[in-house]
Amino acid sequence: MSVNEKNIIDFKTGYRKDKAPPFSSGFYNWTMFLINFYGRVKNTLKIDFDSFMIMQIVVSDYLYNSNKESKKNYDEFKNSLKNYTEIFKGARKINIASIAEILDLPRETVRRKILNLSKLKLLDYSKNGISIGPEYKTVFNEFVSETVNNMSQLVKKWESNGSLKELLELNKKL
Repeated sequence: MSVNEKNIIDFKTGYRKDKAPPFSSGFYNWTMFLINFYGRVKNTLKIDFDSFMIMQIVVSDYLYNSNKESKKNYDEFKNSLKNYTEIFKGARKINIASIAEILDLPRETVRRKILNLSKLKLLDYSKNGISIGPEYKTVFNEFVSETVNNMSQLVKKWESNGSLKELLELNKKL
């Protein structure tokens, strides 16, 4: 009688070769990434998470407009932040009402948080709308680069424990 390989347990990974890697391992990596990310928003940027999400909506609006012009690599995007006001001078800017709707927050809460982000110069708030402020480039240089590095580490962990393959093939199974 020959040994069927699919019944052999690989003790290095702790699961049968014909079985998917444990969900809990990849999910643990993800939750640790999120906990670290949340702490960095609070401790590095010194803002609450709702304010961070408001800033991300404004950044996403910038990215949307920027990508219509042309897609950029990391360095090109970083350099485009220096010329933001000149590049999109006449473009429509996002407003308090749209941010409040997206985040399902009261408009007054969004307005107060935008005023605070404007004081920090992370956002620019005027009668024409809300855009990235001059200090956002500091956030990009310090916070975004570390986030990209952390994301890379997360994907490498997922790749090594088999979670990435499972994640990429998930829609085939649903």
